[in-house]
Amino acid sequence: MNAYTTRFGEIEISDETIITFANGILGFPELTNYALINTDDNSPLKWLQSLDDPTLAFVVTNPNLFKPDYMIDAYRKDLADINIQSEEDALILVIVTVPKDPIKMTANLKGPLLINTKNRLAKQLVIDNNEYNIKHRLLNDEEALVAMG
Repeated sequence: MNAYTTRFGEIEISDETIITFANGILGFPELTNYALINTDDNSPLKWLQSLDDPTLAFVVTNPNLFKPDYMIDAYRKDLADINIQSEEDALILVIVTVPKDPIKMTANLKGPLLINTKNRLAKQLVIDNNEYNIKHRLLNDEEALVAMG
């Protein structure tokens, strides 16, 4: 399938990359179809491109890459909503905010995306855990200094 996007132009989307959020993503309940796009094999960041709105794309990443102890407590209903049968079927991503100074990137640890890798159904969770916040810095001050050279 071909899709037009404002960020990437016209791109070919394989069925294996299409993800359906039955209830959309917070703030975008009417947008349910997305494609997970990997533009750089060496980057931990990916794009979650809306197939319903060519102007909307989120930067996403695996939270365990920068917070190894990150875990979610998904309720049975959440798992049942997208038919997750085993932990191996689940992919967890978080939305990243990239400001003008990319060293200050943050991730929303309170609103992870839970994706069933088998049927490509997904939902956004809201985590009630005070250890997590919606603007978790991806790089601590020391890592930011190293990145700046």
